[in-house]
Amino acid sequence: MSRMSTLCLLIALLCLVGCSAKEVAVTETPPPPETPAPPPPTTEVTDDELSYRNEPLLDDSGTPATVFDSPDPGDSQMEGRAFENSPPVIPHNTDGLLPITTDENSCIECHMPEEAADVGATPVPASHLYDIRRDKQLDSLNPANYSCTLCHAAQANTGELVENTFEPYYRAKEQKEKSNLLDTLNEGVE
Repeated sequence: MSRMSTLCLLIALLCLVGCSAKEVAVTETPPPPETPAPPPPTTEVTDDELSYRNEPLLDDSGTPATVFDSPDPGDSQMEGRAFENSPPVIPHNTDGLLPITTDENSCIECHMPEEAADVGATPVPASHLYDIRRDKQLDSLNPANYSCTLCHAAQANTGELVENTFEPYYRAKEQKEKSNLLDTLNEGVE
């Protein structure tokens, strides 16, 4: 008999012996039943505790009036940025300029680079005229930057609800008034 035939016969014999053996019951100790974790303590947080005003969250009776008494466009002074490349606040009143709709955006009438110099407005930065996702320079405002008030907010005269000790850091002095986001966007990315 050849070696291959002998090997096949041996494997078949082992299978037959293994299948004909009686099953031996294995006794295991069943695991103890799981005890559920105790429920978390039920500490109820009231609406008063969620509000900085220490009154019910949905009650506006104690909300101080917000006064937007900024100068008219063209008469205002630019405010410094809160931090490097942060969206600057709108330093002028927005009466008659909002809301921004698909048909009307009064901001770009003064703040597009070709208009800004003539009217003394701050031009939109280069990052607003660039499609970052497609890495492409655009001839006009990127539609992703069309709704200005998603990032830029009008400045109001309000007191601080909580103490603010934040001190901004600028790597260069001019970054307080100007964005360099497009230049630094991929900084540190390998």
